[in-house]
Amino acid sequence: MNLVRLARDLKRRKARERRGHFVAEGVRTVEALLASPLAVEGILVTPSLAATPRGAALAERAKTATRVDEVDEATLADAAGTDEPQGVIAVATIPQWSADTILDTAPAAARFLVLDAVQDPGNAGTMVRTAAALGASATLLLPGTVDIWNAKVVRGAMGALFTHPTLPVTSETFHAFLERAEAPCWVADALGQPIDDCPAVAGRLAIVIGNEGQGPTTLTRARADRIVSIPIAPSVESLNAAVAAGILLHACRPRSPFDA
Repeated sequence: MNLVRLARDLKRRKARERRGHFVAEGVRTVEALLASPLAVEGILVTPSLAATPRGAALAERAKTATRVDEVDEATLADAAGTDEPQGVIAVATIPQWSADTILDTAPAAARFLVLDAVQDPGNAGTMVRTAAALGASATLLLPGTVDIWNAKVVRGAMGALFTHPTLPVTSETFHAFLERAEAPCWVADALGQPIDDCPAVAGRLAIVIGNEGQGPTTLTRARADRIVSIPIAPSVESLNAAVAAGILLHACRPRSPFDA
């Protein structure tokens, strides 16, 4: 297997979907990958990786875990999907999560984050990381959302994608998921009911964050059990989508999100 050629190919979404693999780039991301249960096919490194103690430790750790190929800086840059791969790229298997697995293991007060046509890779990665940090059981991905295994999303998630369940859903399978979970659907919108005025939800709950520019789609609005908003100063037009996701997840968290 030619790792360089494979990494180049995996910059395309169709190739990631066909091959079932993704690329992780950067020291912190590859460290998290090696510490995760995911299968790592191989790692590309440049001589510069060993220039720092942390990079040298990663290079040694990689050699005990999987195949490691050394390449020059230009080759690595050509294979990378981000601007600064920091001397290391790893190819790994995309984890397969199912609605059954997620729902069978989710607690009675589970929270689910839902991305509705969120298109910015940095926002999507930050949202997955935030969902994992605040105890959400999974992140669901509605149509129009950026590919969650895009290298920029993977890097933005800072390792959370390797253990936090993510699940692409259609409008129909999302509806079925909510029905089986017995979870109301709260959709974020600037004109919604202030989150501070909303009743606490003791059971499961899905929180939807819409597109950065257009907000939630018409279909998702129609499915909402409640439209909610975050009160902000009138001088500020809106919040960043990832920031809004963090505020709402925190505001709607169960009393003990990690023990529920």
